[in-house]
Amino acid sequence: MRNPDHSSTKTSVTGSSERVPHIEPLFGDESYVGDYSRLTRRFSKSDYEPLLEYTLRGLAQQDQPAVLEIGPGPGWIAICMAKRHATMHVTGVDISDEFLQIADENKVSEGVEDRVTFVKGDARQLHDWGEAAFDAVVSNQSLHYWESPRLVLNEIARVLKPGGLFCIGDDRRDLTFTAKIAVGLSKWVLTRQVRRSWMASIAGCYTAREVEELLDDSDLKGQWELRVFSRMVFAQGRVAALPARSNDFSATG
Repeated sequence: MRNPDHSSTKTSVTGSSERVPHIEPLFGDESYVGDYSRLTRRFSKSDYEPLLEYTLRGLAQQDQPAVLEIGPGPGWIAICMAKRHATMHVTGVDISDEFLQIADENKVSEGVEDRVTFVKGDARQLHDWGEAAFDAVVSNQSLHYWESPRLVLNEIARVLKPGGLFCIGDDRRDLTFTAKIAVGLSKWVLTRQVRRSWMASIAGCYTAREVEELLDDSDLKGQWELRVFSRMVFAQGRVAALPARSNDFSATG
């Protein structure tokens, strides 16, 4: 399902080159991680506001909802959600020790350390949690780093409670003309390392159509809608029931 409401903006694209998967070596560099944390806190909140809005609206009437975030990086999304929902508990799973460390520091400085937890883990194998463990699963700017997207999407379906919601946001490789201009202007606000990383990251992102194909190849098939913006896409929805188990870690996702 494409563009479920008129607030989604989809303009013509100028085309996109072949995807170049990106593995960021600087995720283990304390200086880069520190710069990334500082810059995303200052400039990125509007980028993930659609994710926050959708998730918080969907959980507004629930007391003590449990939320899983995949790839929290410096932790600002988890922190924002906890600050805007007084009883929510958020668990963030990341593979970077450096990001986990700075995320822990950020949650303390923001006063939500009692309701936000960051742990090291592989999203392809969320073995620490059984089926139907979370009321919501979110992820932002992480999808294009997943080595096996189908496995991660299937794990998201598995750990969600029946009726649980998900929202997965990421840049799109098929940037519109206006988005390309905005990205070009980023050189005036980002450090050289962070900007170079972002450019490589965009080249590794999926097009809107490719995101649809990934979703339809997973246990989230038929349960998603895609909101398409000039620079980003957000796959969101609710799971109707526990999915049939189709995750085989040996399979290619």
